[in-house]
Amino acid sequence: MSPVYGTRALKVLLENEKILAVGDLHLGISAELADKGIEIPSQTPKIQRRLKTIIEDENADRLFFLGDIKHNIPVTSWEEWEYIPDFFSDLSKEVKIDVVPGNHDGDIRGLIPRDVTLHGAEGATAGAGKVGFIHGHAWPDPKLLKAEAIVLGHNHPVIEFKDDLGARITEPAWVRTNLKLENLPKRFQEELKGDGPEITIAPAFSTLIGGGAINRQIPEKLLGPLFKAGAIDMEEAEIYLLDGAYLGKLKNLRELTEPIDSS
Repeated sequence: MSPVYGTRALKVLLENEKILAVGDLHLGISAELADKGIEIPSQTPKIQRRLKTIIEDENADRLFFLGDIKHNIPVTSWEEWEYIPDFFSDLSKEVKIDVVPGNHDGDIRGLIPRDVTLHGAEGATAGAGKVGFIHGHAWPDPKLLKAEAIVLGHNHPVIEFKDDLGARITEPAWVRTNLKLENLPKRFQEELKGDGPEITIAPAFSTLIGGGAINRQIPEKLLGPLFKAGAIDMEEAEIYLLDGAYLGKLKNLRELTEPIDSS
């Protein structure tokens, strides 16, 4: 399992299939920006082309969406109604598609074709349970902890850099880490095998949505019950940029910027 070089997609090579996983597309965000006076064309066709290119280049068999396909909540925007059904219909001609819904995906069932598999918010597995996929806004199915690896989205991780003049830039990042088993509820600990699954946190596939600077955030302030419980080891997490550059462990990247005050 590894990121696709230069992209925001993850490839998972199993015995009988090649899977791509992407998270946080936030299709429909341009409608929200338009309401604020920022005129940007719908990004859905562009994202669709990007995905088709990656599918072709990687010869993928299956595509997992890690939630937040939609952007607007609680209602579905006109842009989402117009573009998302065709988005799925077109991609489903290329690969088998699985959707694990996120917190922005209310009413997503009405937007996707019947041949697209919609799972519950507690996640799904592939490869006879070897790999689990969740969005991250809800507790996973305890059975996912029997997997060798779990992939999740939701937090849109970026690393923030600050130069000597105080200017700040951010870069989307992949996060690879492990669970803190002792902080998991008992119902999860009963399902664990050994040290538990490796955790990969995917950057947002959308280039318009903001990201959380994980080297400024207190780990328990990150989104989702696994983080709030302190069950994901962020200090020892290994950080990679989209071009594959390894930045080191998160605990050593906090010096790049001041941490957010937790008070």
